[in-house]
Amino acid sequence: MYSYKTVKKESSAEFTEKKSVFTGRVKPVCSEAEALDFINKIRAEQQNASHNAYAYIIRENNITRFSDDGEPSGTAGMPILNVLQKQELTNAAAVVTRYFGGIMLGAGGLVRAYSRAARLGMESAGIAVFENFTEFDVLCSYSDYEKILKYIKSEKIIEDNTQFEADITVSLAVLHDNFEKISKEITDLTNAKAVINKKSERYDFF
Repeated sequence: MYSYKTVKKESSAEFTEKKSVFTGRVKPVCSEAEALDFINKIRAEQQNASHNAYAYIIRENNITRFSDDGEPSGTAGMPILNVLQKQELTNAAAVVTRYFGGIMLGAGGLVRAYSRAARLGMESAGIAVFENFTEFDVLCSYSDYEKILKYIKSEKIIEDNTQFEADITVSLAVLHDNFEKISKEITDLTNAKAVINKKSERYDFF
């Protein structure tokens, strides 16, 4: 089963270095198009910024891109990329926005500042191992629902949604390799009265 590390959510962090304000923003992305949408959105929001340097890594087709966005070559985009690579992240994009404060930082200072901003944004978002999950619905009676709910809480199962109608539909997700075991145990638990409908797959984390 293939798994990968990325940031858990979109997040940001900010600090000031010699009057220049650096904001590191990160986001989990699934494609290069999604990464570019994220970058362009920030560029549009931060049009008055001195620089919006970025880096992203996409696992499909092993895509790696970065940009200094006008900073001296190698002082912005590559340090951001190095932060992602050091944590072995993929399907992740990072943008560091700088508002120049009037004091030159020098090449070394820029590398440290852009690295720090990307690292702080990443730490704010958190890191998770995304694994392959199978999504499925369980259609059950009200009398069996409490038993299923108790079972769900005892296992590594993500509960996505529950619909209460004539019967109850519980939408769940489990690790791909555990689907057969979990579905069999739910079937046994309800004396084969619950109806299990396998749907699709996705990458997620506990």
